[in-house]
This record gives sequence, C-alpha cells and structure tokens, in this order.
Amino acid sequence: MENKRPYNSELREKRKQSTINNIILSTYQMHSEGITDIKTIAENAGVSVPTIRKYFPTNEDLFKGCAAHFMKINQLPEIYRYFHIDCIEDKVSAIVTDFYSFHEDTMELVWLSFRLAEQSKVMRNSSLQNEAIVKAAAEVLLQETTIPEDRRKQVQGYVQGLLHPVFYRTLRVTGGLEKEKCIEHTVQVILHQLKEEER
Repeated sequence: MENKRPYNSELREKRKQSTINNIILSTYQMHSEGITDIKTIAENAGVSVPTIRKYFPTNEDLFKGCAAHFMKINQLPEIYRYFHIDCIEDKVSAIVTDFYSFHEDTMELVWLSFRLAEQSKVMRNSSLQNEAIVKAAAEVLLQETTIPEDRRKQVQGYVQGLLHPVFYRTLRVTGGLEKEKCIEHTVQVILHQLKEEER
C-alpha cells in the first residue's frame, strides 16, 4: 500500500499567511510610490495576479489589508497630549512638528487615499480620518485663545488648511522645501495669525 504524505494543516496555514503578508507588504510599498496597477504589484510580490485575487478578490479587499497595515505601523498624532501644553508657542510647535512628521512618513500613501477617495470607500474613510484628526488639532490649538467667536471658525479653517497633508505635500513637492523649513515657516505663520486675531 502506498504511503501518503501526512497532511500538515499548520504548515499550510503558515504558508498562506506568509503569502498574504507578502502581498500586503508589496502593495503597501507600491502604493507608497503611487503605483496601484495589480500586475506591477504581483510582479513585485513575486506572485501571480490570480494568487492576489485568491486572497483579495477585489481592490477594496486589498485596500482594507493595506489600511490595516498602515494603522499598525504608523502612529497618528495623539491629540490628548496637546491639552497639557500651556504655552501657545510650544503648543503650535508641537502640533505642527507632529503632524508634518506624520505627513512626511505617509505622504504618498495619504495622497493616494485622497486621489482614490471617489472610487474607494476604504480610501474615502482614510481621507476622512485624516481630515478629522487635523480638525481636532486645530480645535485644541484655538481652545485657549481669545479670538472672538465670529472669527474663530474662519481661523480654525485656516489652521486646518495649514496642517492638512495635501498642503504639506505641496510645500515639499511643489515648493521644494525640506521638512524642517516647512515646520519652521508654518509655526511662524500660525503664531502670526493668532497674534493678529487676538488684537
């Protein structure tokens, strides 16, 4: 009687997870370069397109996998820590530095999420999450100021615009500014605006 090779479900599951992780990492890398073409992603991952589709039947499934990986490896700025900074100069500096550092690390991925927001629910949610955290930072920044209520909403919108990832990308890509210069200039602009508004 022929001896059959023992079935090792644990080993098979490990290989499956390894393939899935490899596809996610490859997709994440390609997305960070602005590449979404499935054939290019498959080549980069060293698998076939049918293999990708076996585990990620749709682009949305692939985007979900990447979004989960994004959240796992990127630390969003922690809004609560700004509540404890009393000096407005220090608060503005901390917020701009944290947000611009986050934008620097995730620039092309976040840009991709804005570009694909109309086509993908996952990408739209990523964009909305970015905008929500920027809004929260602007609200915290203005919390202790004496800006009149009739001006506060406009000033908040202005600060949100300056903290927005697309604005940061414009400074870096179109303006050619280094991250440190972007931080320095934006801190100065926000502080100047706040002082003007509080007169």
